[in-house]
Amino acid sequence: MYQPHAKQAEIHRAINQGSEKYYTLDIGRQFGKSLLAQNQAVDWMVNKGWQGAWVSPTYRQAKKVSEELFNAYEGLFNYNRSELVMSTPNGGGIQFFSAERYDNIRGFTFDFLIIDEAAFIDEEAWTEVLRATVLVRGKKVLFVSTPKGKNWFYRMWMMDNPDYKSFRFTSYDNPLIDPKEIDGASETLPDHVFKQEYLAEFLDGGTSLFKNMTYQNVSEGEKFYAGVDVGRADDYTVLTILNDKGQMVFVDRWRHDLWENIRNKVADKINEYGAATLVEVNSIGDPFLEDIQKQVKQAEPFTTTNKSKREILESLMVASDNGEVSCLNEDWIRKELDIFAWEYNPKTRTVKYGAPVGFHDDGVMSFAIAHHAFKTLKHSGKYFIR
Repeated sequence: MYQPHAKQAEIHRAINQGSEKYYTLDIGRQFGKSLLAQNQAVDWMVNKGWQGAWVSPTYRQAKKVSEELFNAYEGLFNYNRSELVMSTPNGGGIQFFSAERYDNIRGFTFDFLIIDEAAFIDEEAWTEVLRATVLVRGKKVLFVSTPKGKNWFYRMWMMDNPDYKSFRFTSYDNPLIDPKEIDGASETLPDHVFKQEYLAEFLDGGTSLFKNMTYQNVSEGEKFYAGVDVGRADDYTVLTILNDKGQMVFVDRWRHDLWENIRNKVADKINEYGAATLVEVNSIGDPFLEDIQKQVKQAEPFTTTNKSKREILESLMVASDNGEVSCLNEDWIRKELDIFAWEYNPKTRTVKYGAPVGFHDDGVMSFAIAHHAFKTLKHSGKYFIR
């Protein structure tokens, strides 16, 4: 049986006792916001006989919530799994929808409406379809989400209107979570991700992931560490070299040339610095690594997976925020760092990084691999003093 923690109970009281119609809940991850919304819906259906709708960003999410709710209150509802419709003996009920095809909701009328992960739903779903479903009978509307920049969900949260009420709670407000677990996330995640996902802060959409990067021209060092991102199709092959202080001393990129020529240029520069090197390994990187290993003193594989890519990129972002790395003042690599973007996936609860469509991020990846080499190869291999 649902037992709300103190902050959840505070929100329930405000909704149930308040005169407002629209409630915007800006809440950090693992607070229990979806559980709160589910049980608020149960109260309206069972105790008031209201009929309402739950809208999620995707069909898969909507189905998951409907299954969770039915299983939590087994025997309380009649449940049509194919239509994602639940009903109670007193005439109450709820239908679950996906915002992917929000036109399918057009024409319905509800007593209550819950929009889950609202920040990840197109604004047009609300303005063109959903708003109309609660104009006649609508009594309560919940917008529940973790923020995603300052989009329409932010504007709803900022509404200065007696018919609107807003809340903001962080992940720390859930007493069932050990604060040390959240502290740990703050130490491993980039600052912007932690602030948005755990502290529920609305951040400017244009904020650069590497806004604190130091740009300076450095050429000296005692030991050197290199990262190679191997180009595919129209991508560049990029070599980045850092010194023993984490400062970039060399970066260059090549494409539209014979593999042999690119490989030789990369090997020559690695040998010039005597750098301990990590080479991206994938369908193309494997043979490239094998050939490089024949030409340089130390080259090891770095296997790129979604998880490993995310980890080294977040490590580089944290190092940038802490002033532990610097980048050469080269226009093209600065541009890549400036436009490098991120997107939170509420389905998998993971962050995906990459360049916007039509742009390159090979330099950023090479930098991240070099930084990983700097962190992991410090105490291994052979090095040369320049």
